[in-house]
Amino acid sequence: MPTLDELLEHKDDPMKKRLQRQILKTVMTQATGTKLETVRQTLKPTFEMDTLKDELYEVYSALLNSFEGKAQKALAQRISESAKLIVNVENDGETFVNSFKTR
Repeated sequence: MPTLDELLEHKDDPMKKRLQRQILKTVMTQATGTKLETVRQTLKPTFEMDTLKDELYEVYSALLNSFEGKAQKALAQRISESAKLIVNVENDGETFVNSFKTR
């Protein structure tokens, strides 16, 4: 690591400045990438619906078997709409998490 005196001695050297800028950019990019990955890993589980899907499937199956005729068809339609919403939440969450970029 250069000392302050060494840095001041070459403060007007354009090559030295360019090298320092490149080093700074590299270090900042690495730090940002690490922090970004931490954010992604933290956010990703909040949008996963696997456990919720399993529970809903059991409840929906029990409900569908409890009804017949028009009531069963209406319930099946609502269940289908709910399933589409769950898929949309997962897709939106994945899109949101992947939207974070570094330069």
